[in-house]
Amino acid sequence: MGVYRRTDTETYWMSLVMDGTRRRQDTGVQDRKVAGEIFAAWQVQLARERWLGIPAVKPQHTVRELLTEYAAKVTPRKSPASQQRDRVVLARFTTRWGTIALDHLSSKTLEDYLTERLHDVTFATVSKELGILKSAYARALRWDWVSTTLFRGITLNQEGEERVRWLTDAKEARLLAVAAPWLREIVLVGLDTGLRRSNLVGLQWSWVQERGTVLLVPRQQVKGKKATVLIPLTRRAAAILQRQMRRASDVFTQPDGRAYALEQVGMAVRRTAKRAQLPGVSLHVLRHTFISRLVQAGRPLPEVAALAGHRDIKMTLRYAHLAPSHLRAGIQALEDRQVGQPAGRGLSTDLRVTPVSQDFGGIA
Repeated sequence: MGVYRRTDTETYWMSLVMDGTRRRQDTGVQDRKVAGEIFAAWQVQLARERWLGIPAVKPQHTVRELLTEYAAKVTPRKSPASQQRDRVVLARFTTRWGTIALDHLSSKTLEDYLTERLHDVTFATVSKELGILKSAYARALRWDWVSTTLFRGITLNQEGEERVRWLTDAKEARLLAVAAPWLREIVLVGLDTGLRRSNLVGLQWSWVQERGTVLLVPRQQVKGKKATVLIPLTRRAAAILQRQMRRASDVFTQPDGRAYALEQVGMAVRRTAKRAQLPGVSLHVLRHTFISRLVQAGRPLPEVAALAGHRDIKMTLRYAHLAPSHLRAGIQALEDRQVGQPAGRGLSTDLRVTPVSQDFGGIA
């Protein structure tokens, strides 16, 4: 009894036994968590039919009601950057669909929105927007405000297909050469710690541990809030932190003692990169550079994932192509295994591995 995946379909099915009879139904979704919420709502519906004789009449809730509840109960638990994005996206959805009943908003409506937005933004961007609505509808299922999801058959890709941008040593030098002193120190700490943008700009003194040699980012401040992230500091990063004045809880502060705003620092990095003739460089590129350099140095991917605070090693695998040496080593092990074997056993003993280009490049 519960949700399960059949071999002949990509969606989850749900099953339960009532009065000795097994009942099965397709949830229509590929997300196991959402399927579980649909299953819970289905159980409630069947129980009402069994004991009350007729399905219970549900009150009609509007999209505005759902988004208001979501903004009050879910958004505050997100990072500052995600909260800002939620406010913008939820306001757009409220203006567009606020008066519509939840049961009257259809998958076709979402498809139309997606098609329209793709004229102005990337698929990754519109996927993130619809991802917020998908999360809100998951709550609506849990609260029994709706009986099904709108996202049946709609695939979202919030990561996008863009290539990983990172700074070579030469490009790092160009960026630092034109950066203001205050910005240069933030950039250097970002390059040596790989902190996410909000954690870097909002770096707290309470996170600096072990006499200024280690950063300990609390789980509540980590994306996904799954685990604490521990990052040993380089000598360069430790020296920069030692130079900062302890005027507030924030490490990086303006001359008047106020903390920097995320957008303020982000804009400063983009403008500085433009002066250095490095188009496409943003604050997030510092994190990409940190991870890319670890991979290029041959560090094991689980170690890189731990330092980067990746929730899933699949995220780290996006950088694996930057260090193909371990792939060549694997082929070499196969080749060495052939040495001394009689001809005709396995593959030919005359295996030659074609060298792979070392020109991985950086930011174009």
